[in-house]
Amino acid sequence: MDKKAAINLIEDTFNAHFSEEQFTLFARNLLNDLEPKSNAYSGNYIWDDYKDHINTYKRIGKYVDPEGEALDVLIVEVKSVLKLERARTALRNFVIKHLSKFEKDYALVAFYSKEDEGADWRFSYIKLEYRSELDEAKGKVKTKKEFTPAKRYSFLVGEYEKAHTAKNQLLPLLQNIANNPTVEELESAFSIEKVTDEFFNQYKDLYVKLFEHFENDTHIKAELAKANIDNARFTKKLLGQIVFLYFLQKKGWLGVPKDQVWGKGQKRFIQNLFDQSQSENANFFKDKLQFLFYEALAKERNNDNSFYKKFNCRIPFLNGGLFEAEYDWQNANISIPTSLFRNEEKNKAGDIGTGALDVFDRYNFTIKEDEPLDKEVAVDPEMLGKVFENMLEITERKSKGAFYTPREIVHYMCQESLIHYLDNSLNDTTASYQAIDSSQPALFPGSTDKKGNLKIELEHKGKVTVPKADIETYIREGHFALENDQRVANTGKETAAYKYQLPESIRQHAELINTKLTEIRICDPAIGSGAFPVGLLHELVNAMLVLKPHFSDKYLKEKLVKLGFENNGETLSVVEVNESRYIYRLKRHIIQESIYGVDIDASAIDIARLRLWLSLVVDEDDLDPIETLPNLDYKIVCGNSLINFPENWKSSVSEIIELMKDQFFNETNADIKKQLKISIDDVIADRMSSSEKTFGIQINFDFRLYFSEVWNEKGGFDVVIGNPPYGAKLTAEEKKFFKGEYSDVHMRTPDTFNYFISKGFRLLHNGGVLTYIVPNNLFFQSEYEKTRRFLLSKNQFHIGINLGDGVFNTATVPSSIFLSSRQNRGINNYFYSDIRNVNKKQIDFNSIFKKESISSTLKVPASVFGITQEEFGIIEQLRSVSVTIDDIAEEMASGISTGGDKIFRVADVLAEELKLEKDLLKPVLVGGEIDKYRLQDTHHSVIYTDRATQIKDFKATEAYLSEFKDKLSKRSEAKSGVMPWFALNRQRYPNLFEEDKIIMRQTSDKIRATFDQDGYYVIDSILVFKKDSSCDFSYKYLLSVLNSTALYFLYAKFTQEGGRTFAQVKPLNVRKLFVPKANQDNQKSISLLVDYLLFWNRYKEKNSIESQLFESVLDTTTFELFLGEELKSAGKEILKHLGDLKPITDQMSEEEKLAIIQSEFERLYDPNHPVRYAIETLDSIEEVRIIKEALK
Repeated sequence: MDKKAAINLIEDTFNAHFSEEQFTLFARNLLNDLEPKSNAYSGNYIWDDYKDHINTYKRIGKYVDPEGEALDVLIVEVKSVLKLERARTALRNFVIKHLSKFEKDYALVAFYSKEDEGADWRFSYIKLEYRSELDEAKGKVKTKKEFTPAKRYSFLVGEYEKAHTAKNQLLPLLQNIANNPTVEELESAFSIEKVTDEFFNQYKDLYVKLFEHFENDTHIKAELAKANIDNARFTKKLLGQIVFLYFLQKKGWLGVPKDQVWGKGQKRFIQNLFDQSQSENANFFKDKLQFLFYEALAKERNNDNSFYKKFNCRIPFLNGGLFEAEYDWQNANISIPTSLFRNEEKNKAGDIGTGALDVFDRYNFTIKEDEPLDKEVAVDPEMLGKVFENMLEITERKSKGAFYTPREIVHYMCQESLIHYLDNSLNDTTASYQAIDSSQPALFPGSTDKKGNLKIELEHKGKVTVPKADIETYIREGHFALENDQRVANTGKETAAYKYQLPESIRQHAELINTKLTEIRICDPAIGSGAFPVGLLHELVNAMLVLKPHFSDKYLKEKLVKLGFENNGETLSVVEVNESRYIYRLKRHIIQESIYGVDIDASAIDIARLRLWLSLVVDEDDLDPIETLPNLDYKIVCGNSLINFPENWKSSVSEIIELMKDQFFNETNADIKKQLKISIDDVIADRMSSSEKTFGIQINFDFRLYFSEVWNEKGGFDVVIGNPPYGAKLTAEEKKFFKGEYSDVHMRTPDTFNYFISKGFRLLHNGGVLTYIVPNNLFFQSEYEKTRRFLLSKNQFHIGINLGDGVFNTATVPSSIFLSSRQNRGINNYFYSDIRNVNKKQIDFNSIFKKESISSTLKVPASVFGITQEEFGIIEQLRSVSVTIDDIAEEMASGISTGGDKIFRVADVLAEELKLEKDLLKPVLVGGEIDKYRLQDTHHSVIYTDRATQIKDFKATEAYLSEFKDKLSKRSEAKSGVMPWFALNRQRYPNLFEEDKIIMRQTSDKIRATFDQDGYYVIDSILVFKKDSSCDFSYKYLLSVLNSTALYFLYAKFTQEGGRTFAQVKPLNVRKLFVPKANQDNQKSISLLVDYLLFWNRYKEKNSIESQLFESVLDTTTFELFLGEELKSAGKEILKHLGDLKPITDQMSEEEKLAIIQSEFERLYDPNHPVRYAIETLDSIEEVRIIKEALK
């Protein structure tokens, strides 16, 4: 199909009311070989579970893709528009039942309602997934015919929706008539990621255009400066306000006729307002938007039915602060050119219009937050959060070390936090883990990679009110049971057809659990766009709704009173309570009582508040009056979470502040609200004013002051959750303060995420839960040893997940998740998973954990995570026959830091040509020139200059370096005067290089070492190892150990560097490694083999069969020295079978040396020789097998 015809087909299908004929035409063109079917079902043919939701459904076709995957095409008529929008789980489950009946795994479905004549409908792709598990006997992954919750992806389409996204993503499939689309290609067409990326890029362009205009408009810039408003924040807030309006008009809340109810407004009110401004020759921002923002939406209009005379329509008063002016808008006279809202420019994709309204008009906006199992291919509040967070990065967000957390991770972390909170709150246990074979939640559903994973096992002790396994089922799967259990509750008893699906212990203790959930206090100390608080808000609402059918009438009535359901002093009955208003009040109550957040970035605070407000707006349907939004100024706060008053500092004004804050939260009168804010801020400012003088640093925020009610009620938060910033730029003053304040975790490297871990625990009461996503070097790098010990010994560590790379699109730092409780409860086990090598788009967190021992991890050098119990046993065995390299090392250091490798490292040919003075030239190697037992001299020298060098005495060198003087003078050492401009940054000292030494490549995830006795100098891409004079081990023996599989195993486990991009071999990590004790005879034999390898590798190709054999022999000798008894028992010893190895000496010719090496190779390579037999069968020894398996 040609492009124009394809576009017309998409627009005719999706930019209009639903038409079965048109949809069928589209399906036939999309799928090419669609096999027509004509099966219609209604009445009693609709399954009982779904009769409340569905009138009829039709199967109009069957399709089999080129790979044999079968798909059904369905049309489903739902009962009402509200069902279409809200009963997403039921609609998805209905299709699942159909697919199960017809033995299909995929469906394309049109969902519509006759209530609005199909004006708004959904085009969905639904797929079944199966659980995969590891066949441990065969070591392979197999698919088990056990359904996991299906996924549904939907386009919002219809008369009021734009087909831009559907067009972009479906067009290539329609145009390709030569090939039938695969199911995988169809799924890709429903990709939400593509929409997010495209929307973000266009949003970013909008931001840049607006920002630059405001920067260049001196009048606007002056007005913003007068109001102390940052241009970047003003620009982002303006765009956020406009986007918010798109969501409001989606609900029909804008432009409502005077005699109509909310929901009957104009679906294109903003666009119509713009057109009106153009027809009146008015400025859209100055004459329309400002009045809409700062008057219609921001000011309470009593007794006028929310009618706004200027626009001749009803517009809701929202409150909350989003639309409150922060500048004197009535006198500022700010105009924004029309072209920034609408124009005829083409963007990169060829779309007409690059203004704000042009861009937003292209996309579908949905007010439903996406769930992991149900995604709408549209701009939703969650996507908006991602876009906003990425926008923060454009203006120095990266300098604050913050990055957006993917929704799947947010979902997982929120659920796990609630599970552990409830377990801690409900059960008096010392150990409480998940039942064997019960399912673990999917973080990134879809993976079949289960290698080495174990189910979590149950370990309950003490008094258990609700088993943790039941809590997990309730939090993870409870919402699937809600409709079923409500039906049973309404009937009053279980029947053969309908039985309760929620665990009995949850139903029995529903009121207790709900009370605990109501009492929860949550904080994100680096809130960003609000992903975690919003995620927890949704989890809490779902969890509370699941419990509602199991409340007694008395309890439910008390709850309704607390939520404000009273009319003239009388509590409304359950029947009178509108479900959407119930959810709204529930959310509002959670926001008021449970959720707190802080961020150092004011723009982030604006966004987080906006997302919480949007989450409330979602659940107000057909309400009159619309409930106002709460004021979040003292719930979501701008401040520095890491710089607060000392913990023992007490405030005498907390009760006064709390009373004013409670009133402020719900206040709608602008004057009263303003006065309350002034009063609260004055009290807080008074306490902050002397902070620098008293504590040595300026404090602008304090948790115990702003959130005093949490400490007064509970002594701290129940849950602290978030993605704390890392790598943030710190001032010298901050570094000094953090080093002292967070001495419990600080070692050498200052990093904000590390300090946030300490702070997180301080914010919790004893037993509170801390859940963070942080860089994964927390689990293994030496700089965080103190933090690991703090987590394991001072607190109760529960879960660690090494995610590795690929979690964040914009962040290059590999990530990890951990969950811990404050205060050690004496539980010795935790659960750990390493999924660094798994595709992050397909991770399934079902049964991925291994049970580990806290006491064992504490015994591992530097308390590195990721070492299993059996691996720990082997490490202890290796340790028992060894010394550490730290015990025998005189020096373990990086080479020369030049501050300009391309300047100071010169080819010998060039040095000769320039006649550079030889007294300053030293033969030099870089990392790429060495490997295991191999050194390749590329004939370069380093100009070795230091502070003592009299550069004037070396004319040629001075002349050469002078060409680069400007660049060299800008190096920090030169600028500070530590070194003269011509000197190397850090020279080390000549003896480090000129004496015998082992050198190792530094950029590597394993040790690659060789021996140097020729006095090479090395650049800092190489490590130098010099042994202590008292050490009895020869360098060549040490080299064989360093290059061995056993040491690679130790290094991999102690550092967790395997597979890391830009992994580094660091001196501190090498020092932790073990060297097995060896007598002189064994060392002599091993040294001779090393001689063979070093010489052979000079002349022969890499990985020759000879070098491979000698490396294998050396590898086996190291195993024998580490695991002597095991090799002896198995008859695999080789040291005694090496025989009299012939030495090669300096007096021999090269041919003689090669001949000896060849002769020894042939002797040892003989298939009947015991050395070769031992090498080839070594894996039969269990310890060796485990070591090698761990390195795969």
